[in-house]
Amino acid sequence: MVAIKRIYASITDHVQMVGYREIVEAQGKARGLNGFVFNDVDGSVKIMASGPEHAIVEFIHDLKLNRPDTTIESQEIMEDLRFPSPFGRVVTDDIREISDRMDKGNKILGNIDLNLSKNTDILTENTNILSENTGQLSDINKTLHGIDDKLDMLPERIAKALMR
Repeated sequence: MVAIKRIYASITDHVQMVGYREIVEAQGKARGLNGFVFNDVDGSVKIMASGPEHAIVEFIHDLKLNRPDTTIESQEIMEDLRFPSPFGRVVTDDIREISDRMDKGNKILGNIDLNLSKNTDILTENTNILSENTGQLSDINKTLHGIDDKLDMLPERIAKALMR
């Protein structure tokens, strides 16, 4: 007979706003575990899971591999509890979570907009400088054409001067 192990785990560090519950849910389902995952009010992700001992060990191992920047503390539950099957997410306060994600996206877009505004200002400034320089180059070009015209006429003027 296969030994069933039940665990309670708390996962902290870099688990919010990254789709971590979805990762945990997918891993739990892939291992055929019973249980659930949810966000706690302290910002951690909690797991209650049961299944064959080797599946639980592999489950925790895979979670550590998926997100090595997290801290996973688990303890075995000795009581004979029955967890829901299949493994799933407990969805709480989805509106708040969606709002938080939208706020984060809006902040990112706001920063992009600020950077675009700064770059547009710099581009406008450089365009103005280029226009000024183009005007100066045009004046230099006219002067050079005048000199060129005078140089073209120089042999004729020298010849007339010599004839006098």
